Amino acid sequence: MRLLDRYMLREMVVPFLIGQAAVVLMLTGSILYNNAETFVIHQVPAVDVARLVLFFIPFLVHMTMPVAMAVAASLAVSRMLRDSEITVMRASGISLIRIFLPVFILGLAASGVDFVVGEYVVPASMNRFDEVRAELPNHIKHLTPHPGQFIVANDQSFALYVKTMVPRKGFIELHGITVFSSPKITYATEAQPTLVSANEGEYRDGEWMLTNPFIIHYDLSGNGNYVVGNPPKLIYYIPVNPQVFQASFFMSMPMGTMADHSRLTFSQLGAELERYKRQKISDPYSALDYYFKLSVPFSCLVMALCCPPMALHFARGGGFMGTLLSICLVFVYWNTLLLSRILGSPGAEGAAPILSAPVAAWSQNVIFIALGLLVLHRSE
Repeated sequence: MRLLDRYMLREMVVPFLIGQAAVVLMLTGSILYNNAETFVIHQVPAVDVARLVLFFIPFLVHMTMPVAMAVAASLAVSRMLRDSEITVMRASGISLIRIFLPVFILGLAASGVDFVVGEYVVPASMNRFDEVRAELPNHIKHLTPHPGQFIVANDQSFALYVKTMVPRKGFIELHGITVFSSPKITYATEAQPTLVSANEGEYRDGEWMLTNPFIIHYDLSGNGNYVVGNPPKLIYYIPVNPQVFQASFFMSMPMGTMADHSRLTFSQLGAELERYKRQKISDPYSALDYYFKLSVPFSCLVMALCCPPMALHFARGGGFMGTLLSICLVFVYWNTLLLSRILGSPGAEGAAPILSAPVAAWSQNVIFIALGLLVLHRSE
């Protein structure tokens, strides 16, 4: 039986790698295609474009690993059925569950790897992506900043107001700057709200350097506010979208909303929810991110349980039918996942979500596992 297990695993390795590479390359191509006009008009250096794509690829790998698992399982089962190898195994008295056991084990291993990638690699790469994007305003030659606007940091930890912005070589000259710590960072770190104001400053590679700033802390207990100090210089690292500096600069990234929520790890999201619980704050979006952080990698195992019996059942119509059906299954699965996320989000005017966060994150996994087990039982 160990020979059978090794044989099944060898059959899946190449389709898994090809499926992963093909989907990532297609999505990478969509990044370049969708943003080509923006990159050309604003003369974004090719090195920065390459860095943006490079640091976004780990997120694409993390999100598409279940697709690779589905393609690998379907191709392996379809090929073995087409060559009557599964028929021979069944005639030898081997059950379908035993035949597909290596697929299930590989799906579980892929789920573990996908979770590790999403927990450790993706947050670091997305932070580097933000850093590169924050450097772009200094590298865009024909920059026309728009003054007199409120600017929100990428992670919504700070808000800024700048009266005047003047592009210089290698930096942006600022006049009339005010920095506010947002309620998000105030409650997340249990810190005091802060306001910083300065007449002059500079923006360079995501760093906001304020000259002779005036710093004020506010006491949440209601005892008033107090001045912290007036240092000669103060530097904040606050990455922002380049669109802040150029209204026509807009980047379209695949699964951009989910990418924005991937910057925190599972443990960080758990700690954040625990703080909210102590403060009696309800944040449905953080709860959704927390549960989806685990359910999305688990979908590799879902595909491993669901796709082989489906490919076996429909491969009788032709060698490609099982694979085609599994691709359609992945499409339906991801749309079901997106629908569950929508149903788990607050409704209009702050109405309660239709589904609770755990149900929204895990419902599609339960449904598709049940579907796979049902087809497996009937095929057996």
